[in-house]
Amino acid sequence: MSESKLGRIVLSAAAVCISAVMLTSCGQYSKDDNIVYDAIEEYDSGNYEAALEQLQTADTENFKAMKPENYYFYLGETYFKLGDYEQSLDAHLQALKIKPTLFKSRVTAGVCYSKLGRTDDALRMYEKALEYDPQNADSVGLYVSLGSLYISQNKPYTAIDYLEKASAIYPEQPAAHAYLAIAYAMAYEYDKSDEQLILASGYGYDRIDEIKERISEVRESQN
Repeated sequence: MSESKLGRIVLSAAAVCISAVMLTSCGQYSKDDNIVYDAIEEYDSGNYEAALEQLQTADTENFKAMKPENYYFYLGETYFKLGDYEQSLDAHLQALKIKPTLFKSRVTAGVCYSKLGRTDDALRMYEKALEYDPQNADSVGLYVSLGSLYISQNKPYTAIDYLEKASAIYPEQPAAHAYLAIAYAMAYEYDKSDEQLILASGYGYDRIDEIKERISEVRESQN
């Protein structure tokens, strides 16, 4: 066979591979990989029910490119968007069995625990996430969530510690200042509470009236 003819055959075969959807015909992706990638596109477009329907048909045993922990992460996130916190929690816990350092799965699992009224489990999950990545930009929301939970447990000084860390990382985070206003009021530091309330309002916290009401209730209970 001539060298030029052989070259045309090789190029033709390559073209077939490249034109195949997700390169499946070249063996780099499986049918189940493609199902998940299509589901992720639906998720990114806000079509959560369609995403879930596809994710539920995928078989992790047949993945070639998709990592199982990433599959369970997206499954958990999709359930969360649909308000099914128990199923979301189960999926994220499955992801964490495979990869314990998966930061975002720990965060969502903590939120699920909180939504389900399992505050102690939520605290443990949040604190474990921070062990892995305390300075992650996503940790700001985590510090705020921890502060909020400790406020609900009547532990203002612990709440202040976490919320001050959040505001140190991201000074313009309005929720950190809003919850600091409550925590300082609980700790009888009214001047600091007033300062944080002004900052929360200035940075556009959208439930400032609720925060003012909670602070008023705190101060009334202390008199």
